[in-house]
Amino acid sequence: MHIVSGERRQALSAELLEADRAGRTSPDFSFDYADFGDGSYLQRAREQGAAYYGSLRVERSDTEGRREASLRNLEFFGAPHVALLFLPQFGDGVRVASDVGMYAQTFLLALEARGLAGIPQTMLGFYADTVRDSLGVKEEMKLLFGISFGSADPKGPSSEYRMGRVPLAESVVAHDTPGILEQAR
Repeated sequence: MHIVSGERRQALSAELLEADRAGRTSPDFSFDYADFGDGSYLQRAREQGAAYYGSLRVERSDTEGRREASLRNLEFFGAPHVALLFLPQFGDGVRVASDVGMYAQTFLLALEARGLAGIPQTMLGFYADTVRDSLGVKEEMKLLFGISFGSADPKGPSSEYRMGRVPLAESVVAHDTPGILEQAR
């Protein structure tokens, strides 16, 4: 994890915005909504987008508004700090990536316990070369995502954003554990 704050954070944001303007994306890991197929994953992604942009009062047809909202990722949503999570490439990377995910979840919970808030951002991982070059990170370290963090803005435009959850019965298969899903509610 690399944490960037202050003037260095400002410079990194400017470099990311320039990379975006120049079309210089460089993700270390693939991401394509087409891979979701037509099923529930694509539906959940659409619901998430609708909930997020709806909280910002940006209509689906407002291409420019959606673009501006998306670029806020590269400005770290105005948060004073950003944590960038890298992983070494071992095998297919899935085991290390799962470890980084657990580490990130613990980091987010620790922020919350200290009265802070964090925003996980997949989009930052789309600019891995820019981030590595800016921070002097070795090429073998792969950027998975970032987490912008600081004090929450309860009056911010997306403060009312909430993403629903699928029912446990749709995401958990209970084997020989009668009633366990009902108990977990």
